[in-house]
Amino acid sequence: MAILNTRLGQWLIGIVLLILLLSTLGATGVIEPLEEATSAVFGPVQRSLRQAVEPIANLVRNVDDFDRVDDENRALRSRVEQLETEIARLEEEQIGLRNREALFQLEQASPEETFATAELVTRDLTGLRQIIGIDKGRNDGVEEGMPVLSPGGSLVGVVMLSRPNSAFVRLITDPDSSLRALHQLSRTEGVVNGDTLGNLDVGFITQTTDVQPGHLFVTSGFGGVLPKGIPIGRVASAEGTAQDIFKTIRLRPIAPLDQLESVLVQVTFRPEPIQPPTEEEVLEAERATGQAELVQ
Repeated sequence: MAILNTRLGQWLIGIVLLILLLSTLGATGVIEPLEEATSAVFGPVQRSLRQAVEPIANLVRNVDDFDRVDDENRALRSRVEQLETEIARLEEEQIGLRNREALFQLEQASPEETFATAELVTRDLTGLRQIIGIDKGRNDGVEEGMPVLSPGGSLVGVVMLSRPNSAFVRLITDPDSSLRALHQLSRTEGVVNGDTLGNLDVGFITQTTDVQPGHLFVTSGFGGVLPKGIPIGRVASAEGTAQDIFKTIRLRPIAPLDQLESVLVQVTFRPEPIQPPTEEEVLEAERATGQAELVQ
């Protein structure tokens, strides 16, 4: 019992006695007034401390919530990106399917002709030239001068250069493009030219020809350079005065030249430019015509 004589032992005995005393007093209800007084004094302090500490506790909880929400947002953004990628892929497949269907319908409408389906691989983005590159060439039967059509069957341009596995196409709107064309309603022939702004202008249509916006121009087939009857463009404007010999006509291309992704090359058409007759041939024809009139 030597520990009871030390200060530590005496302190422990005092604590035990105090606990026993408080327990006895609490059981008899003697200290209830003291508890109420203590609660009345320290209750507001406790509430104030609780209110002061509560924002800090909320902040700690919110930090955990922020981390959880941030993780969820990252997962949702990743899922949204995946869905958008899938939607884009499906839309591309749908567009490609529509293009292939249009090309197939064109081939079915012209069973006597053979077309090589080609995909665009490049185009001039400067706007200075209207030229595109395709992924078919001489190995696929593509030669210079062959007509190139859109999936809908309207004229896109003419093959200007063919290589073994690729080719370049001059669009109808190129400054160097010049096509003989017919005004479909009047059957009047003119020349459709491209310009540096990517427009289509028609020359040599007389002022007396009734040309109205919406009228169609098609390839004439004259000269043997292109097949006859391929749609080129519709009239956007037709102007002129009585003093003008020819109308000023501008066309809107039928083919969506700025949106092309695939085209058809009419490989069964072999351009055979018809050479103008020589002077001797003209005289011979005139003599033959005169002789025929005399015989009649």
